[in-house]
Amino acid sequence: MKLLRTCLLFTGLALAGCASDPIDSHPAYPEIQRQVATIIQSVRTGTGATLFADLRRLVAYDVFAVDQVVELAKDENARLRSNAMYVLAQIRDVEQKNRMERVEETLREGLEDGDATVRFEAATGLAARGEWDVLPVLIDGLDHPDSGVRYRCHEQLCSTTSRDFGYSIDADPVERQAAVDQWRSWYAGWQKTGG
Repeated sequence: MKLLRTCLLFTGLALAGCASDPIDSHPAYPEIQRQVATIIQSVRTGTGATLFADLRRLVAYDVFAVDQVVELAKDENARLRSNAMYVLAQIRDVEQKNRMERVEETLREGLEDGDATVRFEAATGLAARGEWDVLPVLIDGLDHPDSGVRYRCHEQLCSTTSRDFGYSIDADPVERQAAVDQWRSWYAGWQKTGG
């Protein structure tokens, strides 16, 4: 029993020590940054399943990937900026306040991007964090010509608001427009009531 208590105490101290240390001082930080850089290089040229696997790997690196992914979000290639928004949208760690502020700031900047898919990915990430002011961006995404974009925006709207309005991504454009109009009407009403 004494051995068990000693092990639990040691484990608790070790975990507490890891939680309070800055990420930059983590012993494996340099190696992790090299691995993240390698994945980002692969993201730059990847497509299809390989690209998706690399993006998921970046998400798995969580807060350790933030600095490099934020830089990727500034790339001149819109596809890379969109991929960066996708990754950042999924990174959450309440213990890493400074990095989470950088993530939110980058997602907010993405709302002003000249490319629609970057804006949609940024809005998806913010909506998933409970930021309802970005819902009009997602509602606009329901009109996008790409069914994949329409799907992603609709899924996030449903997830965030628990509403649907009968929208179907593959419906006739007239039917889709009727549902989009309902989304816009609902959001205008929601805003008037103070959200």
